[in-house]
Amino acid sequence: MSRKSSEYKATNPLTHTQYISDGRRIDTAPCNVEEWGLRNFVLRIMEELDLNIGTDVQFNMNSNAVINKWQDVFLAEKCYTTVLGISRRKYRAFSYIHEPAKKLCYLMLEEENYRSVSWMPTFTFKVMVVCWYDDTRRVTAVDVEYDQLGFYMHCLGAHALHQAFNRRVTPLAMVFLRLYVKSGVVS
Repeated sequence: MSRKSSEYKATNPLTHTQYISDGRRIDTAPCNVEEWGLRNFVLRIMEELDLNIGTDVQFNMNSNAVINKWQDVFLAEKCYTTVLGISRRKYRAFSYIHEPAKKLCYLMLEEENYRSVSWMPTFTFKVMVVCWYDDTRRVTAVDVEYDQLGFYMHCLGAHALHQAFNRRVTPLAMVFLRLYVKSGVVS
């Protein structure tokens, strides 16, 4: 069944509605949400998406912990950033993908992490967030996914050393790869 995007009137003139192969509606839209601190960011992005937060949520932190209350999510973020030497964070989101039929939103966040000590570098990190919501548009579950090893290497100030090591090792690995392919084992 073929549908046209014009069947739905977007409230945001920049919203793009499309249909994927099985007929599900997908909305994509730019947004420009930038806030200091997780609580401020969450409240602003929920406003942008016309969603709301209650008190309960299943907040999955990179498959390592599930936190069940928004208040605890904000407390945990405040605690672990302090422990990791991050004095403040600026969160940004530039666009989102929304699947209304599944009550699901995807966001790619950028967080700028400012350090507690001057000799540790500020670093920017990317995070994928998936939000599910109910019929009242209250967010019920959130999955946060990120490169945990890369994040901790940034926190320790070791990411630059790791990148330098990779720049030296990768050319050697490519030589080995080409020799391996020439051996005939890979067709």
